[in-house]
Amino acid sequence: MANGKHGDHPINDICDHGLAVFSPSVDGLIRDIHEYLPQYRMWDLFDWFNPPPMPEFERMLTAKLVELRASATSQGWETK
Repeated sequence: MANGKHGDHPINDICDHGLAVFSPSVDGLIRDIHEYLPQYRMWDLFDWFNPPPMPEFERMLTAKLVELRASATSQGWETK
């Protein structure tokens, strides 16, 4: 389990410490997803330590973000 320290988990590094981990676009998608889910719920979404190739990973993250935004909108949240 991640302990929140620098270097322990890619999600923590991106969201808490502002580090570049994967690519600028993928890291941005992860930050956007974090607006809808707490980090502990994000940990099980993907294999963060062994992600697929970046284009595929970006598509997967984009799909998850679209799903989360649609769900939030249907529940009355204001979204970007």
